[in-house]
Amino acid sequence: MINEKFYELEKEKQDKIINAAIEVFAKNDYKNVVTEEITYKAEISKGLLFYYFKNKKICIYF
Repeated sequence: MINEKFYELEKEKQDKIINAAIEVFAKNDYKNVVTEEITYKAEISKGLLFYYFKNKKICIYF
């Protein structure tokens, strides 16, 4: 489940988060994906990532 607040972000910020997740998942299998790497690349906090996305599995399907 994706929090509706994610869709209220500027398109640029949405893209930055999605592209960071895509980049990290492309380099690693699911077990080895570290959410801190996604948040670092997206320039957001870990708490904010999980505010927008229930878990890292959701990022895969987005």
